[in-house]
Amino acid sequence: MTAPATPRTPSPGDLARRRPPKPTPPRPAAATHRPSTAPATTPVPVAAVDAVSPGKLVRREQFKKFFLYGLRISRMHPHSRLVGHDLLWRATNAGAIAPSRQPSVEMLADHTGLDARQIDVALANLRSRGWLVSRRITEGPRAGRDGWGLAVPAVVLAELRSRRSSDPMDHAR
Repeated sequence: MTAPATPRTPSPGDLARRRPPKPTPPRPAAATHRPSTAPATTPVPVAAVDAVSPGKLVRREQFKKFFLYGLRISRMHPHSRLVGHDLLWRATNAGAIAPSRQPSVEMLADHTGLDARQIDVALANLRSRGWLVSRRITEGPRAGRDGWGLAVPAVVLAELRSRRSSDPMDHAR
């Protein structure tokens, strides 16, 4: 006679195989118009050029505050946000960086602790996303040269405004 087998715990290989779910047929288009159930703060799709164009602040909105909060909610790499934050402290209240205060790549690398190549990438990232713009200097001894200016992209500004209107305790006012 054989001895009874001792019970063992099942392994995942012992479990039955599941069948893949059946594909669902596509739904037919609705014939009647239904009102949208989406909240009013749903962002409207914007063209890429309009997304990175500088937003226009209204009278009571402070540039530095909106730039700082915009950097915080942006999905940029932390190095780019760090460089943007450093440039913010060099800028005027309108976002212009005086030609005498424009840092070199080496100076930014020294102040942020990043490598010069990382600074180059961060500056390119800020420019491509609309946070850093080049402006032609029109007066003074540096007239004709390019100067830097900071801007809050239009899409980020719209997002900040929608957050501000939906959250009464938000401090971005």
